[in-house]
Amino acid sequence: MIFFCSRQKEMIINAYKSKLEANPKLAIREDRVDDFDKEAIRRKVHQFWVNRELPNLNKILSVVNEDDTLPDFALTSLWCLLKSMGFQFSKRGRNSALIENDDIRAWRRRYIRDIRKYREEGRPIYYLDETWVNVGDVAIRVWCDTTVQSSQAAFSTVFLPEQLTPPERENGSYKSKKNTNDYHNEMNGDSFRDWLEGVLPRLKDNTVIIMDNAPYHSVKLEKCPTSNWRKADIIQRLQHYRVMEKLLTKL
Repeated sequence: MIFFCSRQKEMIINAYKSKLEANPKLAIREDRVDDFDKEAIRRKVHQFWVNRELPNLNKILSVVNEDDTLPDFALTSLWCLLKSMGFQFSKRGRNSALIENDDIRAWRRRYIRDIRKYREEGRPIYYLDETWVNVGDVAIRVWCDTTVQSSQAAFSTVFLPEQLTPPERENGSYKSKKNTNDYHNEMNGDSFRDWLEGVLPRLKDNTVIIMDNAPYHSVKLEKCPTSNWRKADIIQRLQHYRVMEKLLTKL
């Protein structure tokens, strides 16, 4: 079996296209593929989109050749047939359909299976996520009773004067210290961990917590070495974990 890289495939296809322009008779034989076969191939291409998959030439070739009712094609022959049927291999626009790969589907199935199991076991399930509240998201003007001058009078009236509003209580909120439009820029693993440690004692036993994969939800204690690390830092990491000693012991 001979394998070609993408550049070689492109050169072969371009050479074949040039020959087709010079001699159109080299195109795929029409007697091999009738209108029924073309419509069946078109439905197979459309089925990829129904299955929320991206169709490419190799995938189309595989499903077409697996069908015993359709003729077998070579890669270039199928490419020419698709072009003659009005298909075009073009760049996708921003309004394309939402496509999922196999990993995402497997994760979703595993999530649904686990949630169903936890519910059958009667375990409490808490869903965790963050949002923000802007200071300015309040009414600028409100009606206040100026005749109320003391706290005793305030408790005996319906309206509470603005100057006697009770102080804020700690409710798990995090006060932003930067003027940013995205709270993710300021939230970090330490702040989330402090908040979570204060919440955990209030939860029921055998609880399940569901959260997304935000960076501050799963923080690594130590960063993995990269090519940008200095030599001294790499030596310190190796000495800390006694990597060289372990290697020499194995030898």
